Amino acid sequence: MKQKINSLLATLKTVDAFGIKYAADYPVASLGGQQFALVHTAVGLTAGLGATQVSGIEQTHGAVLAKVASRFHLHDDLVGITNAVHSLVLLGTAGLDGKFLLPRSGGDQALLNSARAFAADAPAYSAPLISLGLAADFIAHLNSDITAFETVITAKGAAASAQAGATGGLEDAAHKAAVALHVLNTVVKNTCKNNPAKLAEWATASHVEKHTPVPRTKPAPVTTTPQK
Repeated sequence: MKQKINSLLATLKTVDAFGIKYAADYPVASLGGQQFALVHTAVGLTAGLGATQVSGIEQTHGAVLAKVASRFHLHDDLVGITNAVHSLVLLGTAGLDGKFLLPRSGGDQALLNSARAFAADAPAYSAPLISLGLAADFIAHLNSDITAFETVITAKGAAASAQAGATGGLEDAAHKAAVALHVLNTVVKNTCKNNPAKLAEWATASHVEKHTPVPRTKPAPVTTTPQK
């Protein structure tokens, strides 16, 4: 989970730097400017966490960031699958009506419900989805992210109970920044469509490192030499 938090925070910082560098392209009142401002706010809040000395607050902040990072990765899983499914529909694949729909609500439970439905329906379409570019282990990755999200929700609740009010708006800012990343991916690609150099720079700045679940290593079988 720490890797997910670090990868999301690293991306927020590089996206913030991109927004500052090209601030003239995204005025404060524009949609892009507003989203870059949300990212900038989140970066400022998370930057101060290292100076926090109270362990209870650190625990709560850590749980908040873990939840936001885990939610971002889970939502990203669903978006990737939905985009691939849309291609299958265009190719004439039958039986996809009512399946792989992103949640209409922004709530955690709605996201979990949709993710579980995706995980249940995906095996029947795994081969064509993989042929469209999804990772061969995308179902295992999805299930891992579902479990991780459930775990951090529980952990955050426990931490918040132990240190009530310690979040100081961090979760709201971090969540809005995670949503802003998705929105900015559309905005920047549209505004820079005729500028390959900026598009390449954005692709690097906005990339969130994926972390594939590492399978547990099975112990090597013990061989015994028959005695003579």
